[in-house]
Amino acid sequence: MTRVENSPAFLIHRRMYQGNSLLLDFFTKDHGKLRLIARGARSSKTSLQMFQCLSISYKGKGDLKSLSQWEISDEPRRLMGNDLVMAMYVNELIQRLLPEGDEHSEIFESYWSYIRSISSLDASAKEYTLRVFENQLLQDLGYGLDFEDDIDGNIINDNLHYDYIEDQGFALNVEGEIQGSTLAHLSKSNEPISSTKELSILKKMNRKRLKSLLGDKPLKSKELFFVN
Repeated sequence: MTRVENSPAFLIHRRMYQGNSLLLDFFTKDHGKLRLIARGARSSKTSLQMFQCLSISYKGKGDLKSLSQWEISDEPRRLMGNDLVMAMYVNELIQRLLPEGDEHSEIFESYWSYIRSISSLDASAKEYTLRVFENQLLQDLGYGLDFEDDIDGNIINDNLHYDYIEDQGFALNVEGEIQGSTLAHLSKSNEPISSTKELSILKKMNRKRLKSLLGDKPLKSKELFFVN
C-alpha cells in the first residue's frame, strides 16, 4: 500500500463522486499531478479551497488513492475577476498537459509564486508573469525555446528583428515582428516587459506553442478569458 504524508499541494479541480465523496485533482510538489478520492468530503464543514497551498496525506492501492488528511499551510487567498480567470487558466494547463505522477517541482514553485503574486501586480505585470509561467511549463515538458541564440546558432541581437518558427526557434528577419530585446527579457525573467505590443506578440507565440500540445479540444477557462 502507498502512504504519503504531508505533501505540499494545490487543489486544481474537483467533481462530485459517489454520494458524499469528491474526486479531487491535486498538483503536488514531490509527486506531480494526482487524483484522489475524498470520502464524505461533501458533508464536511471545512471545504478544500483552490489557490491555497495545502499539506495533504493520502494512501491506498492501485491508481485511485484516498485523501486521508489535509491542512492549510498558506495564507487565505481569494482571487476575483480577471485574477480568478487567469488562475483557472493556469490550473487547466496543468490538468491538461502534465502527466500524472511525474514530479515537476520547478513548475510547482513557479505556480506558487504566480498564485502568491497575481493580486498585487499591475495589468502588464500579470500578463508578463503568465507568459513566464507558460514558458516554464513548456520548458519542463521538453518544448522549451532558446531565447539567447537564433536557429542558425547566432546570438540574438537586441536591436534586430526575428520571426518565430514553430518547433524550431527564432529566425533573423529584418521585417520580423519580434524584437531581439523582447527575447532578451524572456531569457532573464526577472526583468518584466510592460510594452502592450510586445506582450501581445508573446501571447500569440505561446498560443501557437500550446495549441500543438492541447490539440483541438478548447480550454474551458478560455470561455471566460479576456484574451482577444
